[in-house]
Amino acid sequence: MRDLDLCTWLTIIQRLITPPPIAQTPGEVVYGENKLKLLHYIPTTPRPFPIPVLIVSSLINKYYILDLRPGRSYVEYLMQRGFRVYMIDWGIPDARDRTLTLDDHINGSLARCIESALRHARASALSLIGYCMGGTMALIYTALHRRPVKNLVLLATPVDFHNQSLLSLWSRPQYFNVDRLVDVYGNVPAEILYGAFMMLKPMRNITKYVDVLARLDDQEFINTFRAFNYWIRDAVPVPGETFRQFVKETYHHNRLVKNRMVLGGKRVRLENVRCPVLNVVAECDDIVPPASSIALMERINSRDKELLIVPGGHHSLSIGRSAMRIVWPRSAGWLTRRSRA
Repeated sequence: MRDLDLCTWLTIIQRLITPPPIAQTPGEVVYGENKLKLLHYIPTTPRPFPIPVLIVSSLINKYYILDLRPGRSYVEYLMQRGFRVYMIDWGIPDARDRTLTLDDHINGSLARCIESALRHARASALSLIGYCMGGTMALIYTALHRRPVKNLVLLATPVDFHNQSLLSLWSRPQYFNVDRLVDVYGNVPAEILYGAFMMLKPMRNITKYVDVLARLDDQEFINTFRAFNYWIRDAVPVPGETFRQFVKETYHHNRLVKNRMVLGGKRVRLENVRCPVLNVVAECDDIVPPASSIALMERINSRDKELLIVPGGHHSLSIGRSAMRIVWPRSAGWLTRRSRA
């Protein structure tokens, strides 16, 4: 423990808990509905690639994990390499949104965001990038609608939900009564979701501050820690019916990987995915175990498909060292080769 006086400790603590600047990449809202906003980031190159990129964020957390802060922003990285980037900010649902379904989000809001991005970019096709639950939603959309998705990049995307992870075991129907949860609360509170994820590695809530003490002189580390710590607590509730449907279709019955999920009256068949696919997996992911994502590779009919396994955990794919050194450059290069007119 460092030999610091009380005043210094108080200054350090204050700095750590002060909300940092986040989501700093300049952008504009080009479409909106209800709480949702479709963000378009102002291009930094004179002639962006003709195939735009739409990032589908998770419903569980705020979108800006992929635009955390300057230098730790996947959005910023893609823009610097010539991509026109769009992002879905799902917003914060309230009681009026409790009846929204998974179909409303995928065949409704996501579909309209895709149409709006294409119209704004004056393009006929785009690349989808999905992170975590957003990846699952992007995958489902692509399986249901072959066009206009030209390329699909999946980051830490669960596909096979029956595995030996704690989250999968906790979510089995004999342990988790999702009907009771939704019937009581309506929308699923952010605090419940946050608590569940924190319990996957409970000691990490303590040891992460030990890491901070050891690196107090590393300003870059401290700034990223503050931003990430703020994001992890800035969780949002999930519309009740969407959560109920997602849990039952995936964690309870594992219908997606079995081609038994039905959405909007249509069966979701993974073999209908034929576009180029880059599937990025974190080898130590405690939220989406590698096997959960890797299961996709043998179930799609894409001739052009690549599996990229990188060191680290779930969030290493978004802001960690693996993201900056491997995921960002590899995925940007992969998209570059497939984003010409």
